[in-house]
Formats: sequence, C-alpha cells, structure tokens
Amino acid sequence: MDTELLKTFLEVEKTRHFGRAAENLYLTQAAVSARIRQLESMLGVNLFNRHRNNINLTPAGERLKPHAEAVIVSLSRAIQECSLGSDQSLQIAIGGPPNLWDSLLQDYLNRLFQEFPGIALRAVAQDRESLTRQLVSHTLDIAMMFDPPKVDGLQVDKINNLELLLVSSYPNVSFEEVFKRSYVQVDWGTSFNIQHGQYMSHATPPIMHTSTGRIALDFLLQNGGSAFLPATIAQPYIDEQQLHLVLQSPTISRDVFTAFHVGSEKKEQIAEIIALFSRIEAESATTLQP
Repeated sequence: MDTELLKTFLEVEKTRHFGRAAENLYLTQAAVSARIRQLESMLGVNLFNRHRNNINLTPAGERLKPHAEAVIVSLSRAIQECSLGSDQSLQIAIGGPPNLWDSLLQDYLNRLFQEFPGIALRAVAQDRESLTRQLVSHTLDIAMMFDPPKVDGLQVDKINNLELLLVSSYPNVSFEEVFKRSYVQVDWGTSFNIQHGQYMSHATPPIMHTSTGRIALDFLLQNGGSAFLPATIAQPYIDEQQLHLVLQSPTISRDVFTAFHVGSEKKEQIAEIIALFSRIEAESATTLQP
C-alpha cells in the first residue's frame, strides 16, 4: 500500500477538511479526494462521513487510524535507523504530552545527549492515547505522562513529582480573586482537572485554555493574568518579582510516570535512560535543599 495514501488519510482526519488537508500537503483538493477514494476502494469501506462542514471518521476509519499512524511512524523510524551515521549506535523515541516537554523532558534530553554519545533521538509531543498506542505497537520506546496507561505489557514507574504553583502577574491578589482576573487554564492531566474544577465551579471562565505551561507563562508576562505553573518554570520569575505567588492558594502536585513495553528489544538501554532521568531528579532535589 502506498504510504502517501495513509498520510493523506491522517491529514484529512486531523483537519476535518479536504481543502485544508490539500494546503498542508501541497496538493490540489482534487488530488486529496482522489487519494481518499483510492484508499477506500482498496479497503472496500467508507472512511469518512462527508457532510457539509462536518467531515468525520466512520467506524472503519476509526479502526484504520491507529494502524495508519503505526505504519507511518514505523517507516520514519526505519529510514532514520538505516541512515544512522557511523558515530551513532542507538535510536530512541521518547514521547510525552506538550506540558511535560516544557516542564521536564527538554532538560532530560540535554543530559541524555551528554551521557549517551552516539544516540539518535526522536522526540514526540502527543496526547496520552496516541503515546499509549505507539508504546503498544513498539513505535515509541519511552513515554512520560501524568496519567499512566493500564495496559498489559507496559511497565510503568513513578519518576518524579511535579509541584504546581498558582502564580499571578498581579501582586497581593487573593485566591478568591484570581479566577476573575485573566485566568489562564493549563491542562495538567485528568487528576488536576478534577481538582481544578472544584475551584472553578463558580468562577469566571478562563480567558485562555492551553496544553503547555510555556504558552501560559508567556501570556502572563506579556498580558497579565494568573495560572498554575511548575515551580521549575515559575521560580525564576517569582525571584525577579515578575510573577507572584497567589495568597492562600493550594499547591498541587502531579506524579510523573515513565512507561515502556516490556517486550522491547532495547529494554536494557531504556532502563539505563530511565535510571538517568531518576538521577537527574535526585540531583535536582539535592540542589534545592537549604
């Protein structure tokens, strides 16, 4: 099967629009439509429900999606693996949700390059469901997430505890006032969202929702407002008095987990990498002690 057909299918599913998919793929809309019809003909099923301004997957399309993703990712990894330079001996794919890349994973990668010479990395920022599918299909080696999957064959270990602080660009703002003054809601996972909903039950709707702490931080610094941010990101701005801790606000902590497939052929190297991540956290905790 032509992988370009699968790429086109995934782009249409992502954009829910043939015209926008065509623009993103640098194709004509007619070419995109022809590819989808060809794929549907090969499989003998309709992949999309086509309604005006409402294109969505059929049940068959939903079933195809994870397989299409796995094929595209596997091909990409195979190309990268075959093209490894003479000084590169290991390829590792690491994934996490966008907010964990901001808070932890970017720093982890820097140390990983220092301590594993010859490593070739693929960094993936996706949602929990996509990361889990890639772990199961062996197209992702290591995932980090707040809400680990309960799937047979995956080993899950707690690696860190992320402290979230409610901070504001406004000094001396109270906890009761903060949700009424340009509040930015960051998605820190299911458990956080449940607890957060208790605070927000009678509050003004957030001025913005985002999946990354970095976007929230930049918005606060440029426009003013409040948000829950990791202490690792917020503390330098608190020290410089650009941000302020909200008075009488709770501190919310989120456990961070690693996950990998126990049947991975790179199991030993993955264990060494996770051990490195644990050492980084231990060093950080020692540095922060008074």
